[in-house]
Amino acid sequence: MPSRNIPSVRLRRIGSALRKAREDCGMTVGTASRRYGRSMGWLSTLENGLHPIDRQELADLLDFYGVPDGPLRESLLHLATHDPGKNWERMREGRISAAALDLASLEEDADLIRTFQPCLIPGLLQVPEYTRALIAVGPPSARRHCRALVAFRMHRQRVLHRADPPRYVAVIGEAALRHRVGDAPVMNAQIRRLAEAARSEAIEIRILPESAGAYLWLAGPFDLFRLRPPGRLSVTVVEQFTKSVFVDDEAEVAEHEEIFAKLLAVSLDRGLSLELIERIASIP
Repeated sequence: MPSRNIPSVRLRRIGSALRKAREDCGMTVGTASRRYGRSMGWLSTLENGLHPIDRQELADLLDFYGVPDGPLRESLLHLATHDPGKNWERMREGRISAAALDLASLEEDADLIRTFQPCLIPGLLQVPEYTRALIAVGPPSARRHCRALVAFRMHRQRVLHRADPPRYVAVIGEAALRHRVGDAPVMNAQIRRLAEAARSEAIEIRILPESAGAYLWLAGPFDLFRLRPPGRLSVTVVEQFTKSVFVDDEAEVAEHEEIFAKLLAVSLDRGLSLELIERIASIP
């Protein structure tokens, strides 16, 4: 049974990372549990986010799998010690940081991803040149790691093209289609990529038109993730100026879902959204 003291979303984050670490070592659950000295049942429930683990044992298990010091290890140990019942925050840094790893983990575990991006094209739909142009105006630390950051974002996009992709629903402000990021060829490539995505069955692109601008006050950029069983858990990631806030409080997540429903209701339908994207794509 899930712990009543530690939010299950965090346990799922820890469990999925431990599963990947084990698989990267080429070990089955049986082999890993035998070598580590714990039962298969214990390791299986841990990997499925159904059992808590204290910081010291988590550190020992990460050592067992050879997980080095760095953002991933810091992220997992932080989650194992964070105050129960509270959301968690991640500083956004000019490198592949704990915030980026947490976000990528949620994308991998989700069966439904909903995103609201009022001013920019969502990261999972960006072309490399668009991402590179965004990083170019960022802090020096981000520019120093530009190649790795772009590669990491492109790697994250594979989740939408795997055999069992999550359903992806994006509400994008019309301004994002018109704001110049990079030069004209970059924007042309980006809008064409967005049109291509809008034709996909698993990807739903909805444009919030300029005529619905009053709704922009409801929220800044945020993502909603519904995780795969067990549990059907949901979590929101709210983007702030220097950090990402990971919200797993049920009442707060429900508020974000209500806001997203309102934004979706006043957005153009799929057909009209595609028409608008294609019309902007054809403008010289």
